[in-house]
Amino acid sequence: MSKRVRLKQKDGYRGKDEEAKVYPHTYTKRGIEYFGYIVRGWKEDGKWQRKQFTDQTKAETYANSVNINLKNRGTHQALLLTSLNESQLRESEQAYKDLGEAYSLREVTEFYLKHHRPPEFTISIKDGLKHYLDDKEREGVREPTRKKTRTILRSFSRFTEDALVHTITEVSVKSYLKTLRSRDGSTVAKKKTWNNHRNEIASFFIWAGERDLSTNRPWTFNNPVEGITVHSAKRIAEERPDIATTKTDTTKELFSYLMNYKDGSLVKWFALAYFAGIRPSIDNGELYKLSAREEELINLTTGRIMIPADVAKTKDSRPIKMSENLIAWLKAYEGKPIMPPNLITDYPKIRKKFNLQTDETRHSFISYHIALHRSIGNTAQEAGNSERMIKKHYLDHRPAEEGAEFFSIIPDMKAGKAILAEPDESANESHLKAI
Repeated sequence: MSKRVRLKQKDGYRGKDEEAKVYPHTYTKRGIEYFGYIVRGWKEDGKWQRKQFTDQTKAETYANSVNINLKNRGTHQALLLTSLNESQLRESEQAYKDLGEAYSLREVTEFYLKHHRPPEFTISIKDGLKHYLDDKEREGVREPTRKKTRTILRSFSRFTEDALVHTITEVSVKSYLKTLRSRDGSTVAKKKTWNNHRNEIASFFIWAGERDLSTNRPWTFNNPVEGITVHSAKRIAEERPDIATTKTDTTKELFSYLMNYKDGSLVKWFALAYFAGIRPSIDNGELYKLSAREEELINLTTGRIMIPADVAKTKDSRPIKMSENLIAWLKAYEGKPIMPPNLITDYPKIRKKFNLQTDETRHSFISYHIALHRSIGNTAQEAGNSERMIKKHYLDHRPAEEGAEFFSIIPDMKAGKAILAEPDESANESHLKAI
């Protein structure tokens, strides 16, 4: 019920000398006499005011409203009609004093309800993550992808001390993202890392806000990641290191080492990465998927490798015409698996020994392929890249003679080392004959 509450004695209030009052009133219109009520007794802009009503209740309500406005003139505190009791009014006054001009009471209330209103069912990030990953598995998301999600969200959970999902705010997420560091532990993480962590957390909160009775969702009414910056592809590209390619002499040295390392168990993996440009991976991706379907997708007779859509990173199938030296390597080590059991531990050792950078095998293939064949379209098709990307990053990265040398590296099984194949003089002869 509304009531009047006087907060303070008024300054400048004239009392009953100027007050709206209700008076019975009769008047004649078109020869007919009517009975009503008139409100009068106050001034606006120096002129006396009056207003006529047929209903007494409406007249009294209007008069009360006018009188409250009159009593509020020229004062900082007012006499108001309110449903709040005096204690609630005092709390409201204090809240406005504390907030100052930074935020309105409505803004603060909306923010609090958005971030702290508990849903019917509450759960911690760590416990919620278990349900989230179960859902991902049912959707057919591969274990390596789930592992990445698990790692990021567990890290975020530790940062927040495993807070309840609905209590996480944008500030919490931003603070976490700002703690991300590169592998050296001190350098600020790259923008790509920021995006990866931001997007994983965002996906979790979108899922947590969906209605699902089997998991008692929603667990939150808010996605705290929604307003956080996503760095553009251009900004991410600015932080990428220069294209790293392996010199031909180093490539020969590397393959000679591989031929004598654990009976050549890693040769096929490196041969396909270097001489076919298949994206290297030891736990997911193209080479990982290809290894399980080697007999189906690699045809030494036709000299073709088929990368189907479900193997390709881009989800677009592509054929690869094998170079003669790649065929030589695959035939020499035919029967050995592409991914031996020791790959996951030995691959990092090889990279460290030869100082190989991320994707250096693939960068080498593309750079030497375009150098040798001078065909942007052909290189783009076999590498599974766009022509724009090939032209921008790889064209003229290596000279043609180095391209020819790179694709002539073959195994000498008797000597147990990699050598350069003798140039095929007939390749330079015209196959056209005059008749």
